[in-house]
Amino acid sequence: MKYLKKLKVELVKGDFKNPIKGQVQGPEQVFAVFKDIKDWAKETLIGVYLNDCLELNSYEIHSVGGESVSLVLPDEIFQSAILTRSRNFILIHNHPSGKAYPSEADKEVMQVIKDQCKVMNRTFLDFIIVGEDAYWSMFEEESGGEYALGVAA
Repeated sequence: MKYLKKLKVELVKGDFKNPIKGQVQGPEQVFAVFKDIKDWAKETLIGVYLNDCLELNSYEIHSVGGESVSLVLPDEIFQSAILTRSRNFILIHNHPSGKAYPSEADKEVMQVIKDQCKVMNRTFLDFIIVGEDAYWSMFEEESGGEYALGVAA
């Protein structure tokens, strides 16, 4: 068996297409960029990582599950936040059923990540669920309005 002896991770600055311009203002803006995941046949979880000014650092697909479940590993979410030097993040995922409201599993994941944010010194801005014709936002349900700098999770 061969093992990886050395892994080099390098953050590269450059000119890359940024789907979100400037400061992220609210869930509707994130939904507008990622709304096409509503058509994906499997539940998918995407992490959106933002700097201290709520500008996009990066985004990535964290998991692709089945028709009604997607595995979420908080370690991967926080690893991405640390590697991209992002204090803030948003999770967005689809419900292939078309229903834009959280399942019990979604609620459990949200709570685990909120609790872990306190330890990891990160801000979990939002958890957005994309349905057929609408979205649901944890932030809108709890706080409403627009995202703000210094929002505590």
